[in-house]
Amino acid sequence: MRSVRADEYQEFAAARGASVPQGPGEKGGEGVVMWTVGVLRPDGIRVAVSAFNSGAQHTAATRGIPDLTMAQLKDSATSDEWAAIG
Repeated sequence: MRSVRADEYQEFAAARGASVPQGPGEKGGEGVVMWTVGVLRPDGIRVAVSAFNSGAQHTAATRGIPDLTMAQLKDSATSDEWAAIG
C-alpha cells in the first residue's frame, strides 16, 4: 500500500460527500489523536468511522498515531456492506 497525503484524502472525501477530520480526541486524554472518515451514502445512511491512538478517548495516548490508517478508515466507511444494515 502506498502512503497517501492528508490533502489527497480531503480531495477524495470532497468528491464523495465525505469528511476527513483529524485532530485531538474529544474526551481530553493527554496526547489523544482522533482520525475520522465520514460518508453520507446515496441511500441517506451516514457512516462515520474513527480511530484513536489510545485505548479510550479519556486516557493518555499509548502510541504516536491511531492503529488504523486513513486508507483503512476510508475503506471501512465507503464499504458497500453498510447498505445491508440500512
